[in-house]
Amino acid sequence: MNLLEILIKGGYMMIPIAIASLFGIAIIIERFIYYRKTRTPRDVFNRCKSRLRDGDIESIIQICHKTDTPLTRIIYAGLKSEQEKEKIMETEAKKEILAFERYLTGLATVAGVSPLLGFLGTVTGMIRAFMQVERLGGNVNASVLAGGIWEALITTAVGLGVGIISYIFYNYFIGRIQSIKEEIETNTDAISSIMIQKM
Repeated sequence: MNLLEILIKGGYMMIPIAIASLFGIAIIIERFIYYRKTRTPRDVFNRCKSRLRDGDIESIIQICHKTDTPLTRIIYAGLKSEQEKEKIMETEAKKEILAFERYLTGLATVAGVSPLLGFLGTVTGMIRAFMQVERLGGNVNASVLAGGIWEALITTAVGLGVGIISYIFYNYFIGRIQSIKEEIETNTDAISSIMIQKM
């Protein structure tokens, strides 16, 4: 018996669990790609700081246009603002951090709902098994009950598996966001302090 045949024995409750798992996989892949794309190279940030100290605003604007990342967008927002540069940069930083948190609620939902769907499959499988018992008037053997028990065990195992994997990635992303948030706040403070001195 191959894996597909085993999963099919899980019954109809495997369908919503499969949908939840696909949804979770899509979020995980999308978030990995997003975090990879939005990373600001350290040399870009150092060049922005150096140009800002020199008062070369035009070069910084060119760097920000060439390297489109959350940090360069924050710097650009501060540069184009005529007043309250620090406040504008803080507002832009909050917007960028919110973008990093996008879809994580969906991943948390998958982590929480998948085991519940598995347990629901357990209940439906056991109901089916006991219906067989009633239908046969109690004259049953293990093979008669096997279908319902298969359904119960498989849906529980798969639901828990999807939930555990989703929860691991959710916590990983939360930790990643925390480190990104600290980095953005530190770099934004460094840039804004130079802006206040030079502009």
